[in-house]
Amino acid sequence: MAQFFCRMAAPTGEIVERVLTADDEAGLRRELEDKDYLVLDLRRRSRALQLALNAVKLRPRISSREFLFFNQELSALIRAGLPILTSLDILLERRENPTFRRALTDIRERVKSGEMLSEAFAAQGELFPRLYCSSLASGERSGELPTVLKRYIAYSRTLLAIRRKVVSAMTYPIILLVASAGLIALMTFYIIPKFSSFMTEFGTELPLVTRVIIGSANFARDRWYFLAGSIVATVGAVGFWQRSGTGRVALDRLKLRLPVVGGVFHDYAQNRFTRTLGTLLAGGIPLVSSLELAARAVGNAHFEKELLQVAVRVREGQSLWESAERTGLISDIAIEMIKVGESTGSLEEMLENASEFMDEEIDFRLTRMVSLIEPLMLVVMAVVVGTMLMAIYLPLIRTYGQSKMI
Repeated sequence: MAQFFCRMAAPTGEIVERVLTADDEAGLRRELEDKDYLVLDLRRRSRALQLALNAVKLRPRISSREFLFFNQELSALIRAGLPILTSLDILLERRENPTFRRALTDIRERVKSGEMLSEAFAAQGELFPRLYCSSLASGERSGELPTVLKRYIAYSRTLLAIRRKVVSAMTYPIILLVASAGLIALMTFYIIPKFSSFMTEFGTELPLVTRVIIGSANFARDRWYFLAGSIVATVGAVGFWQRSGTGRVALDRLKLRLPVVGGVFHDYAQNRFTRTLGTLLAGGIPLVSSLELAARAVGNAHFEKELLQVAVRVREGQSLWESAERTGLISDIAIEMIKVGESTGSLEEMLENASEFMDEEIDFRLTRMVSLIEPLMLVVMAVVVGTMLMAIYLPLIRTYGQSKMI
């Protein structure tokens, strides 16, 4: 699939510019003309530019919070009895995000030309979650679009609340880390070089720890460009590797095995899976399709790879709880709840209960993580800064002692 920059006149007379994806230029031109668009300019986007944008991940984004507000407004308008097209016109006037505004303009035109709302959202590519598009499709088929939107809003609120808890718990440790790095940089690039020249004038024999610290500081000051280049190259290499399928799976697997924080990553991914699966099943989407969508919504490539195999095994006739248990990623309590839900026909309710249990588990792990990380970082700061101070004061103490003896 190639990307094309397209400038065209909409059926309303409005001139719009978009980047569209298609197999070839002729097919895209026919598709646009069939929808009564007048193509003014159509040219293939440079392949090198596409690769460069993908490498640095310069993709348009719509924040989860903004998308949540949009759905709350859309749900209210639809429940009030307004047609979808009228609702989109009203919502379009309130959008300030240019990316969101362009997408909604295209969605409105597609709906006006006869497409389903879910198809119009899905046509925007990765800008909107596939889970959302599938939920809309199930609501349109069943005639329960307001109910589906209400369920998706509740799901989004819960995920945002969990994300806020994680960010809030990590704020103080990150502040400590930044403060430590700033203090070390100050001592390395300013204080220790001043002290080194001062002690050289006295001709004092420096202890080993002082010589090591001064040598390291001099190397960092004289070769800072080499260190900065090494860091940038390492981060770039890891980022490039992460964009490959194998690298992303390996790094996400490593996240789950990290001490202290790995458990939080694991519980968060499991919580997203059970909550998303329950939301999709409650919306009337078949189990296998729900499993595939929920697997891609967990945000962890290792989880996604294993859970997609669960969908394959369920399609082949195996029970959900047995397939999930084989992954080794789902907790025992969640497996038991899924097993009870399958046997009693209340799978959606049991998945919701499992998600609520995981909410409590995430809270517990976050509290314990913060209680461990904060003192650990304070100890590390004390050791590093204490070593630097000792390297500075030992020669002074030795010089003072020698002067007293004289």
